[in-house]
Amino acid sequence: MSPAFALTLLSLLACHPKTKSFGSGDDSAGNTNVLACDPAVTIPWGTSGSSSDPIAADPGSAVFGTDTPDPYAVHLGFPSRDMSHSVSMLWRTDVDTLASQVQLGLAKGFPDNASTVDGSTFLYGGGETGTGIYRMHELRLCDALQPATTYSYRVGGEGHWSDSYSFTTPGEAGTMSSFRVAIAGDSRGSASTWGDLVAAMETHAPDLYVFSGDMVQLGASQPEWDEWFAAAGDLMARKPLLAAHGNHEFLAQNYFAQFGFPGNEEWYGVDYGDLLLVSLNDTVRSEYDIDTTEQQFLAGELTATTRPWRVVTHHQPEYSASSAHGSDEVVRAAWGGTIDAGGVQLVLNGHNHLYERTVPIKDGQEVASGEGTVYVVSGGAGAPLYSGMDDNWFDAVSNSTHNYVIADFGPKEVQVVAYDLDGNVLDDFTVPR
Repeated sequence: MSPAFALTLLSLLACHPKTKSFGSGDDSAGNTNVLACDPAVTIPWGTSGSSSDPIAADPGSAVFGTDTPDPYAVHLGFPSRDMSHSVSMLWRTDVDTLASQVQLGLAKGFPDNASTVDGSTFLYGGGETGTGIYRMHELRLCDALQPATTYSYRVGGEGHWSDSYSFTTPGEAGTMSSFRVAIAGDSRGSASTWGDLVAAMETHAPDLYVFSGDMVQLGASQPEWDEWFAAAGDLMARKPLLAAHGNHEFLAQNYFAQFGFPGNEEWYGVDYGDLLLVSLNDTVRSEYDIDTTEQQFLAGELTATTRPWRVVTHHQPEYSASSAHGSDEVVRAAWGGTIDAGGVQLVLNGHNHLYERTVPIKDGQEVASGEGTVYVVSGGAGAPLYSGMDDNWFDAVSNSTHNYVIADFGPKEVQVVAYDLDGNVLDDFTVPR
């Protein structure tokens, strides 16, 4: 085990969230974005349905329950916008298990080279659906990892360790110009189809997954969440998945408790190699959040970034020809101009249960390839399909089938291919940088 690596991990919990006091995770390029990472784990929204300030989680202790002390639904989270230096590990157990530890080390030689770090734990649930109280565990490692490095880890505690998993951090901007992203949305109502979709996407060996919302039918129903995580197998324990909040998540505590994203987790920006991905929430407590708070946030992200690829994801589409929901005019009015001004190449949505792609759009009209934004709806991860389509000038391709999208980002262009579950190509297009 590297002494520097062990020192980094053991220093984490004593490190102030805005102080970088250890060497191996330092960003030599002076990127201050890593300072957004907060190692403190909190209970999202305090109580289900409440917008009160989050409550600090409890540190783990060496206590194991008798029901399900072994970890399950193990997955990665991303507490910082800089995914090359920071990561979270999250998992579930029975409510009586308080042990919350992570063993982490370089993949080569694991677990002999591992350091053991204590995490935190909290209870959530008990909302209006009466579906029970649940136990969550989380460890946030801030500015502790090296870019383009493969690590292995396991979670739980002595005698109750999970399986071991490996993940690779992305390279920093300028060092990782080519990567593959898998895109899907709207699995609600069919965990089995979601599982089939995961298996199909994995055959393409993507580096990153993006999900545009509506994982479940009812956000406060934990049994549905358990099915959703189980259907994905160990995917999210090995690969990064970034999500947008959907209207069927209903701002439920279950959503915020089980994912680890930067900031308030409703809207956030992350850097992945040469990509800036901004995830927004269009199901909000107040429309003020959409046309003021989030619009300003989006503008700030696009103005500040130096990443050449700029992608926005949220649930309800600005442009859709589906007669089920159609276009979200409120979102289009609030964010469209900012997307145009910020040079966003792709916007990824769901909500309408089909596949759609628009022509390149800028200032509300069709433009030449590379001069505007292409809007993609991939809402076919299991929810009941929509078939009706209206005649709209912006609609280039549409298909009512379960689907996913694979996007290959390169130095000069992104090649985007949409597939159905049988592997048939639904759409194939290129967006220049």
